[in-house]
Amino acid sequence: MLNAASQSRLLAAQYVLGEKKLAWHELADLQTRAKQFSMPLQADLWGWGAIYKTTGSVTDMAIRTARMTLAEAGYAGQDIDTTIVCSSSLQSGTEAHQHFLREFAGQLQLEQSAITGVSLGRCTNLLKGIHLARSLIHSGQARRALVVTSDAISDERQRMENFALFSDGAASCLICHADDAPQGDMLLACGGRQDLSQLHQGLSAGLVRAVNQDLFSSMGIMLGDITRLFHSNVYLPLCQLNEMQAGYQQTQLYTDNIPRFGHCFAADPLINFVDARNNGAVSDTALYQLAVSIPGARASLLLRKGSA
Repeated sequence: MLNAASQSRLLAAQYVLGEKKLAWHELADLQTRAKQFSMPLQADLWGWGAIYKTTGSVTDMAIRTARMTLAEAGYAGQDIDTTIVCSSSLQSGTEAHQHFLREFAGQLQLEQSAITGVSLGRCTNLLKGIHLARSLIHSGQARRALVVTSDAISDERQRMENFALFSDGAASCLICHADDAPQGDMLLACGGRQDLSQLHQGLSAGLVRAVNQDLFSSMGIMLGDITRLFHSNVYLPLCQLNEMQAGYQQTQLYTDNIPRFGHCFAADPLINFVDARNNGAVSDTALYQLAVSIPGARASLLLRKGSA
């Protein structure tokens, strides 16, 4: 039986995309990349549609989405005791990190917030950041955690890969103690598995099943209890193959955003949940799963809308 006595909730989820919209056939080196990956130019097969390119920076997008989250939640930066920034695109080095922190924290009034970076999980970064935030709240080390992810392509030739078309984008949310967020969504469970020996073996349905076993057994539920899975916006055949091999039904998969804007790095699951909710496709009684698979890892969490 599902235990709804969660101590934390997710609220005020927001996202931004790059400002410039391009159709798939406008991508740089499209013909060369498609030939390199032995991919026929069949948009319907892969789920190719539009992508969004930023004219600003990763920092700009992070600030924009975080500001939207704080505004929706009714908090100022001074109210946030913990901030987790998730990105694979930030410049490396002490000077670059200090510049980012000054700009990011300064514009959002987060100077007193404990800021932690999550960067080695690639497209699992955001869900790992949320897991970390939830753990800090459950252990009493934090009450309000701002989680932000922001990434952008730096080399336009890499906007098309053999697993996805990339959009620049950022997403954010607050993870709060339940007493501080009566209107937030119940964050019921988080989990993940990693096997670095599989880094060069593609996506693993076995890791999906292992993570699900951990999550579902702790909640007393089964795979069929999940109304919708919000996953990464990789190419349609890859997404469907990996998830359905792990036992999901096609009706559980949310693929609407794959042609709308492709793969927004780690932000996909949260973006997809936000869009489905805004479109009235998320109910108060159903269970929802956010998840990301990459070669060698799987990260996931369970949500229930509202306080039900």
